[in-house]
Amino acid sequence: MASFTNEFWKEIPDHVLEELYQNLGQGDGLEMSVEDTAEMHDPPPPSFSSTAALPHSAAPLAGAASTPDHPLLRNSGFFGSQSGDAPEGAGGGGGGRRLPPLFQTQSLTNVDSLPAVSSFASEPREVRPEMEQVRGTLEQLIQMEAQQEQQLERLRQMQHHVLGQGAGGAGEVEGVQEQLWAANEQVELELKELHGMHCSVVLDSPELHEARLLGQRLHVQQVRLEVLRRELHHFASGDRSLPCFAMLALQEQPIPQVMFKGKTIDDTYTLLLVCGARDDIVSLSRVKAVLISEETTLKKSKAPLSNDEENVDVFQRRATFQSLKVNVSTRMSMVHLKFQVQVQQESGSSGSIESVASYPIIVITNESQWCEAEGKIVLSDIFASEGEVPWPQFANALHHHFLKATRQDPAAPLRSLRLCEFEYIHTRIFDASPTIDQEQASRFWQWFGPVTQTIRFKRHVNNLWYQGLIYGIMTKQECNAYLGDQEEGTFMLRFSETYPGLFAVGYVSDDPQERVKHYLVKPEDTGSQKTLPDFLRETPQFKYLLQLDVSSGNLCKYDKDSVLSPYYLKAKRLQGGTHSGYVLL
Repeated sequence: MASFTNEFWKEIPDHVLEELYQNLGQGDGLEMSVEDTAEMHDPPPPSFSSTAALPHSAAPLAGAASTPDHPLLRNSGFFGSQSGDAPEGAGGGGGGRRLPPLFQTQSLTNVDSLPAVSSFASEPREVRPEMEQVRGTLEQLIQMEAQQEQQLERLRQMQHHVLGQGAGGAGEVEGVQEQLWAANEQVELELKELHGMHCSVVLDSPELHEARLLGQRLHVQQVRLEVLRRELHHFASGDRSLPCFAMLALQEQPIPQVMFKGKTIDDTYTLLLVCGARDDIVSLSRVKAVLISEETTLKKSKAPLSNDEENVDVFQRRATFQSLKVNVSTRMSMVHLKFQVQVQQESGSSGSIESVASYPIIVITNESQWCEAEGKIVLSDIFASEGEVPWPQFANALHHHFLKATRQDPAAPLRSLRLCEFEYIHTRIFDASPTIDQEQASRFWQWFGPVTQTIRFKRHVNNLWYQGLIYGIMTKQECNAYLGDQEEGTFMLRFSETYPGLFAVGYVSDDPQERVKHYLVKPEDTGSQKTLPDFLRETPQFKYLLQLDVSSGNLCKYDKDSVLSPYYLKAKRLQGGTHSGYVLL
């Protein structure tokens, strides 16, 4: 662990600490009786500095703090990589970014055993020294976080001992206070390190996910430290009343998302009741979820939520919502969830604890609304109140939303966005700009939104994308280069650069003047009775499909029927052998 100066917290002006406390945004926990809340009406005590705003899909950023002489944070190259102080008012206790798991993977048809006509490398897999540095730093941060869990338990026991001594323990208060401040400073520095990674390196998907989980755990540590700090401050003030110090923390929740009215939310919301060292709660109600809207008035003809109450595990003080359902449309407006629990102390006092608001959601009624709603969610999450963000921060946040939109497990995605695809977006869309502003991002979403919507909703496209049967994002010139020396009838699928959400088929023709041609798959080429695989099957010019190996980056050539036949409509599948009166094309 790093060594800290115990004088750090004493040097912060009181008015700054008070502002940071107000920005924490976590609330005062249990609502007390008039007598119990008297001390709450006094000026708030100094609080830990709060974490600054980041996209909800990103690792949280800590507030500014002095840098300890720790070799990890000193030499990693990420800490302090961004100029300027962290924005104020982000709410470390309540507004910090918790980073939960996303959708689980879906089962796919296995094509590994199919014979390839040929294979070749489409691009070498680049060794990225910066990712080796990221992995090493993440491993060390994870080890430090685990050590801090043990330290937090020791601090809780130490504080319990001090509180148990009553007035006799007043002399030990300062030592515990200094250790709480030192521990909080360490957590904030680690959060700032994660933020530095997020803003300086386009992360690979495993590290992107691991950084999210680590940021979530560090945020919960901050909440625990804040509860202990408030409890100790109350004791140090000389007040020997026994109010309950507790916060209802959102330990796990999905990133901002679009969902459908009346459909069960696929993700989990986990609430953790964080209590002080003197935990005297003897009974808990069920935790209840409520829907909060600030932009629009929700219909009251039916209950906004179903499956909105869950029991609390009395030992772990945890409640998990796994089947929440939103029954009303939010009319393209962002809404939030809050969670409430009633508690009772040994003294007989009772009250309510409410969580901070969840990350935003938009509830829609049909698929045609998805692209606009998702664009609003994504851009709001990436930029918040910022006018522009660094390119890596934009790319990493976009990657989180893309994996979720395409229903992939972020810990082991079947097909994440590759570095070359990010380079395509960065150079071709954003002209390699080091920062991305909201206007640029809005124009980009007009193309990328329909691409994502096609992968998410079009029949079979999701699986074709996972397996690399759709190459995806590339220029026409790159497609020409891959097909240039291939035999007639070889083709590959990419997204059109000029018609958002539509496919272009590049294929080798028999025309000596224009050997590689490109066909735009028009909306009328497919439909409810003819999917994209059916269209490709019925087109005799397309014979051999170049499939991308998503793990190696190589291209393999297959007879189209060998890889596409699982997706042909059954009524249109041809049986093997000859067919009377017909010849095969």
